[in-house]
Amino acid sequence: MIRRQGHVPTPEASRYLQRLCFHFTKKIAVTYDEHRGDAAFPWGRCVMHADAEALHFDCTAADAESLGRVQFAIDAHVSLFSRKRPMAVVWREPEA
Repeated sequence: MIRRQGHVPTPEASRYLQRLCFHFTKKIAVTYDEHRGDAAFPWGRCVMHADAEALHFDCTAADAESLGRVQFAIDAHVSLFSRKRPMAVVWREPEA
């Protein structure tokens, strides 16, 4: 498995987490509450958590192409749900 982490600075992290997860439930298996979400995409998995300063993403997949698809899904939906105040995920390699 390979992994990529990202975050979106926002004081409304919990609201965005819940909106993303609710939207994803229409097509994939998702569990979530106000502070944590777990989305099982066909290509990989994304665990999300919200704190007072940001929405965090921890994505895993079997290979780089699949991980790219998970990241694309997250990026596209963050962009979609933040149209009024555009936000983008800042991705980085996971810490050791």
